[in-house]
Amino acid sequence: MQCILADPVLEVQPNFKSAAYTGWLNALVAGGMAKEDALKQMAEGWRLEHQECILERERAEKEAEEQLERRKAEKKKPKINDFDDGAVVADVIIPCPSQYAIQRIKNMESTSNSDDAFGFAKVDGVVALKTIASFKASQKALQDHDLSWWQFDLAKTSFLVHIEKNNWPQKHQQALALFFTLITNHKHRMRPQGEKALLCYTGFVHCEWHDHLAQDQGFNIGLFNNALYNSISDDIWEAERDEGLKMFPTLPSVLRGET
Repeated sequence: MQCILADPVLEVQPNFKSAAYTGWLNALVAGGMAKEDALKQMAEGWRLEHQECILERERAEKEAEEQLERRKAEKKKPKINDFDDGAVVADVIIPCPSQYAIQRIKNMESTSNSDDAFGFAKVDGVVALKTIASFKASQKALQDHDLSWWQFDLAKTSFLVHIEKNNWPQKHQQALALFFTLITNHKHRMRPQGEKALLCYTGFVHCEWHDHLAQDQGFNIGLFNNALYNSISDDIWEAERDEGLKMFPTLPSVLRGET
């Protein structure tokens, strides 16, 4: 330890002929070694120990530097909150403002920023509230529900690969992998409008999951909520029915679902 605290590079070989080393020198000579040979052995022993101290200090300095770099990298690394393993996404998803707007609400400040205002959007016949900022995405960007199943399958695979490369927590990676597995293997895929309903469910729940994580109220995205999915599926079917009825406005009221 001493050789780490003191810089061994600055040390010089001691004078083994001095009184401080007389006892050691005499012991070697008494053992049958010539005085000159004894002095050479003492010097060689010191040299080897000195070299080991230099190497040990270099290793310690390198390790300390690596630890410092790891700490710096850890500080720069984005954080993601934990989630409750047993919590499921709510049966009804309530739109909420952006995290910026929520923080301003907590600070009792105005949220009149137009980007945080709400507007109406129609998704596959379902009317939903969205923040105005959400309408400003790139024209080339597609929401989950606008993707073909083939595009979605490629996107989710790429997403899972990249969160692993970027060292997301294993717990989050596993939950997302299970989430996408349940979606892609769902029995309703083979039903009419089944893929559309699953894509809508994916988009709504994935967005809700990230919003709840940011508020430190994360749920387990790997737990499928059948009630929410059925609600989304029913909305899509109703929208499809309404579109069909528009094509045949003269159908009897019984066929139109009217009483």
